[in-house]
Amino acid sequence: MAEEAAADDPLPPSRQTTADALPVPARRILIVGASNVTLAFPLLLNACVTQAPCPVQLFTAHGHGRSFCQRSFVLHRGLPSVIGCGIWEVLALQPPVAESWALVTDLGNDLIYGRPIDMAWERVLQVFRKIAELKMPLTFVRPPLERILQLSEARYKIIKQMLFPGPTVPWSRMCEQIVELDRRATEYADHAGARILTPKVNWYGVDPIHIRKSRRLAAWNEIVSSWPFPDPPVVKPVGKTEALRAWQSPPLERSYWGRSYQTPQPCRTFADGSSLWQY
Repeated sequence: MAEEAAADDPLPPSRQTTADALPVPARRILIVGASNVTLAFPLLLNACVTQAPCPVQLFTAHGHGRSFCQRSFVLHRGLPSVIGCGIWEVLALQPPVAESWALVTDLGNDLIYGRPIDMAWERVLQVFRKIAELKMPLTFVRPPLERILQLSEARYKIIKQMLFPGPTVPWSRMCEQIVELDRRATEYADHAGARILTPKVNWYGVDPIHIRKSRRLAAWNEIVSSWPFPDPPVVKPVGKTEALRAWQSPPLERSYWGRSYQTPQPCRTFADGSSLWQY
């Protein structure tokens, strides 16, 4: 446990970046989420950076099973918590840009891991406050409650046992907690002047958490169209080679089979001065 806690501490900003010579971008985008962001990441990278009309810094913290509270593991891969991954320290050092926007989505994994509702909310609140300190406008995508609450207790237990280690909260209590987390987050986002999006039920199929592949383009186009840039990103299909390269872009710190690896950020730079920073 001590080794896991130490791995969740961010590297000093001076050891995180190799971007001293990069030009100041015209636009900065921050995307925070979990598996839905990861599944759509090639689409988002293409829309936000490759097809952008100006140099862009794209900062992301995502990953299957990603936790706001603690280090999380899916099979043999581990990632630090969203709040402790180092992205906030580096963002605070960046120069001002003409346009910026932040997106927060995929809340709720911490509840399935068995974290108390107050702890889960406190970490989400910290993320919201750090975004406010950065003076970045925010889009918050709520959990798909209408679809999640249709899930049976038996299916919940199967998903829990397969993907989310930790204590199992009874399904009735889990429903109460996700509704409460959504209420707190939506209330905060509303008071903060954020743009709030409620997922459509038809974005989801048998899987009540992940946007189904056939609806991914439509769903993400609706989400990114909430960013009031003069020319908002347009989500389009990408080729297999481009998708694979996007998914292979490494974050600052991750572990495999208990061994930690670091990649200085940005992990990718582009000819126009754009850059991708993954945490």
